[in-house]
Amino acid sequence: MLSSLSIQNFLLLERVQLTLQTGMCLLAGETGAGKSILIDALDAALGARVSLDVIRKGADRAMIEATFKCADGNPWPTELQRLLNDEGIKEQVAGELTLCREITARGSRCRVDGQLVTQSSLRQIGTQLVTIVSQHEHQRLGESEFQRHLVDRRGQHEHLVAEVEEAYTQFSELLAQKHQLLNNQQQRAREEDFYRFQLAEIDAAQLTEPNEYRVLKAERLRLVNAETLKRACEQGYQSLYAGEQEPSLYDQTSRIVHTLSEISEYDPAFKRATDSLAGVQEVIRDIASDLRQHLDSLESDPARLTQVESRLDQLTDLLRKWGPDLSAVINHADELREKLAAIHRDEAHLTTVDSELAVAQHTLEAASRALTLARHHAAEQLEQAVQDHLRELELPRAAFFVRLRPHPQGKPFRTYGAEDIEFEVSLNAGEVARSLNKTASGGEMARVLLAIQSALAAVDGVSTLVFDEVDTGISGRAARAVADKLASLARHRQVLCITHLPAVAAMADQHVHLEKQIRNEQTYVLARTLDESERIQELAAMAGGFAAPAALDHAAELRSQAQKFKSSPVSRKD
Repeated sequence: MLSSLSIQNFLLLERVQLTLQTGMCLLAGETGAGKSILIDALDAALGARVSLDVIRKGADRAMIEATFKCADGNPWPTELQRLLNDEGIKEQVAGELTLCREITARGSRCRVDGQLVTQSSLRQIGTQLVTIVSQHEHQRLGESEFQRHLVDRRGQHEHLVAEVEEAYTQFSELLAQKHQLLNNQQQRAREEDFYRFQLAEIDAAQLTEPNEYRVLKAERLRLVNAETLKRACEQGYQSLYAGEQEPSLYDQTSRIVHTLSEISEYDPAFKRATDSLAGVQEVIRDIASDLRQHLDSLESDPARLTQVESRLDQLTDLLRKWGPDLSAVINHADELREKLAAIHRDEAHLTTVDSELAVAQHTLEAASRALTLARHHAAEQLEQAVQDHLRELELPRAAFFVRLRPHPQGKPFRTYGAEDIEFEVSLNAGEVARSLNKTASGGEMARVLLAIQSALAAVDGVSTLVFDEVDTGISGRAARAVADKLASLARHRQVLCITHLPAVAAMADQHVHLEKQIRNEQTYVLARTLDESERIQELAAMAGGFAAPAALDHAAELRSQAQKFKSSPVSRKD
């Protein structure tokens, strides 16, 4: 239950501190006194989205703290404990939990027992502690999505909903992959043919040496000029070493070396020149030997020249397409092989996706069937429970139905299951049941909503229910029936209620009065708990607009009847 609520600088609420009791707590005051603002502040502490303009004028921040206690020392609900464990939150005080929201111009900070959490996490935790039912839900009650949510709450099978959502996400992702692979299949086939054609041309060349083109060009140059090279080598060799007509340079050098050797005996100064010239003689002989070897190796080979030119033509064609050199051509071949491997992987992936898709569809179908079965069971329970509560709310002829409408065969699955849900109601005898938002008036809709919330309260783990003027448009016996129903709920849960109906207000175990005051041209909302005598006066004013003796007597009678009802055994059932 909500044990205390502290609000600072939230719109008109400068500083409000409330200590709340078990049972039914009434939040009352004139229209515009700030009751709904207080509920908005509580909702902010529970993780609802808020705009930064909720900060009171002149303040730099707004702060809301809501402290909850376990009733009678009971443990927190299982789902709430799981959420707290996931966040690593340990209770500072046993059986007590404080949710805090601080709002500044830069944004908001959320804390649970002093530990920072995200706004989303705060919201998840908050929904396990409080359910706020507002007039806005009158409109939402006609929405299929909201109706589906209510059925799932009644069946307490949110885990099945999560399983369907997960299975549908997996199925959808695989289906999208398959469609993409199929759409690209023709393109991949065209690319495969093109890549294979290119690779076949490169592989036919059997490239192994990146320098082959340069080596072959040099060889071709030699082969084309073989006769010229032979003549040059022959002339060089004859001139250097083996001259037949004239003495060779080697012979001439030998004679000079011999002459210098003889005179060096007479003058040692000639020995150095003799040794140097002898070295030149050896160089001439080596060069002549090289020329002779080249001469022996040089032969005109037209067949080899044809072969080399053919190979160069082949390599030139490859370089023109994928050059600038053979290394680039070899790299291009490697890239083609990788692209072909990727195409083969895509084809293999398509087979794998088909297999995984079949498994995912089976999983989705099984999860959807389990959810559908649970929803049928929950729908039957909700139908019966709501009809019972409607009878107690002065709608004895009402018939309430929960219709599960399967999706068409072409697209049977959705992220939320295999069916849509629609509430239908017949509120009068002989009337055909029709969609809820087409049949009920405002007052009737309020009672239908209260009946549904009463049916859900029987299974919800939420200990605090907030009703924000859901009794609008109700009077007479219906108002008393609504009051009785709220009081019955408050036997087992804490109920916070904003109402203008005296019959409802009389049922409250705690009466908090809110009023506006203006000081120094600024508006403030004050909140205080009324004692019994003040409550009688407030009820009288609520009933007749003034505290005349007759109105006071009527208010006292309302309180007396309320006390009798709450103490009777009948009021103890949900």
